[in-house]
Amino acid sequence: MILTRILIVISLFLFSNLGHSTDSAISFAGPWVRLLPPTVMHTAAYVTVSNTTNAPDILLNVTSNTVNSLSVHQTKNVDGMMKMLSVDNLEIPAKGKIELRPGGYHIMLMGLESPLAENQKIKMTFEFKNAGKIDVLFPVVKR
Repeated sequence: MILTRILIVISLFLFSNLGHSTDSAISFAGPWVRLLPPTVMHTAAYVTVSNTTNAPDILLNVTSNTVNSLSVHQTKNVDGMMKMLSVDNLEIPAKGKIELRPGGYHIMLMGLESPLAENQKIKMTFEFKNAGKIDVLFPVVKR
């Protein structure tokens, strides 16, 4: 009887934790937002996004309560001119990563309500097709 109760308690514990893992298949490294002069009401954010699964995932959207408009862009050479092109969806490869960095993919923060301050933290929510929504804190730094 006691063994049966122990098995039931262990089973309930194991099954109650399904789908509630604290580890995400998507991870973030080195997030930061570029500090610009207080008169500039837009800037860019950078981070490395890694996918540990065997399947690619798609970044669908990035939002923040602090910023009016966030969008993923890519700096690209088009006919000899450097241009920023909006990216609708960004694929994070299986067992791979995407670096959002100056001169490449990045997140544009547009329509800032007020100037940013050095060491301020901006929370952004990344929405992925498979991994769902993940919050990331981005420190504002002068580089």
